[in-house]
Amino acid sequence: MAASGATALAALRIGGRVAFERLVRPKARRAEDVPCSPGAVTPEWLTAVLCQESPGAVVTDVVVKPASAGTHERHQLIVSYNDAGQRAGLPQSMFTKSLPSVVTRMIGGFNGTARVEGRFYMQLRPQLEIEAPVGYHAAFDRQTYASILLLEDMVATKSATFCNYKTYVDREMAEDMVDVLAALHARFYGDGELSARYPWVASYPRWFTIGAEKMSLEHYTRKAFDAAAHVIPNSVLAQRDAVWPAAVRALAVHDNEPQGLIHSDVHIGNWYRTGAGKMGLCDWQCLARGHWSRDFSYAVTAALTPEDRRNWEKDLLRRYLDRFAGLTGTRPNFDRSFLNYRQQMVHALLMWTITLCHSPLLPAMQSEATTLAMIERISTAMADLDSLRS
Repeated sequence: MAASGATALAALRIGGRVAFERLVRPKARRAEDVPCSPGAVTPEWLTAVLCQESPGAVVTDVVVKPASAGTHERHQLIVSYNDAGQRAGLPQSMFTKSLPSVVTRMIGGFNGTARVEGRFYMQLRPQLEIEAPVGYHAAFDRQTYASILLLEDMVATKSATFCNYKTYVDREMAEDMVDVLAALHARFYGDGELSARYPWVASYPRWFTIGAEKMSLEHYTRKAFDAAAHVIPNSVLAQRDAVWPAAVRALAVHDNEPQGLIHSDVHIGNWYRTGAGKMGLCDWQCLARGHWSRDFSYAVTAALTPEDRRNWEKDLLRRYLDRFAGLTGTRPNFDRSFLNYRQQMVHALLMWTITLCHSPLLPAMQSEATTLAMIERISTAMADLDSLRS
């Protein structure tokens, strides 16, 4: 399917800007500058954004090391300070998330997810009592879609190990994930402050609808069902025409029930485990206001083996509801919550159909092995619980 006119125009404009930046190689030096890439970061800029509250502190050198690439590019910064900076205990290692290329700006800049994630770290992260990285600075340019986020190096500060689809999530880890989600969802549950003070956090139905239109989600989901047919259970394949209507129906709970802050992309690759054994959650670019069942369903179906999920899902839901009730004073009905859990699985699946098959203007967001593993786990859960007939 051809990209929409607006998407194609944005790609042309971004392509011209990126070509200009690679030719001119501008450097960021003032606090208000937005580095177009990690190579544009200078000691002067880091001094301006990191040392404001540490009198006399100055960044004397910075070394940029590549880390990984996907929807963003990640780089490690090794930062040196003068004596005042060292005494202040300013971070000497941190990670950047940036959008230096056309494809990363299309997915993170044009779609607005980079701007949302930066605001999360600067405005909402300090209010959450959960295990998640600390953000040091965020900047976004609305004209060029350049963006940069400076984040805590969790390996250096907490001896973190990052998870992936090969990580075996045992019962203790699964329970800790559930506890993190309950604390996240409880913080703003049913609180009008979230939409009033932070209007940039979209309601989940709006987030889904806008994203689906920009990315031609229904079209590419159909293509993905063909490409992933060998890992999708036959009962789900036979109901492929029911997937999109089920996704639309599943939006209702986000409008009809009290909303809270949801992460929206809680697959296992966005979790880490600290040296102390605590599970933490990173990559907040899909943040939204919605019903907690969206995250719970996604985390349980995408992180656990099918056998463990079958054995633990009801116990994990009871644990979640216990923690949620303890924090909010409200305990949702178990049967209704289990129905929501079943219904929200289709939205978890759609996060991966668009990852497997998407517009050529978008980057490869995950490896094929990861993507197929997620599709298999989630669609197996849908088959087990007959989610498309809810």
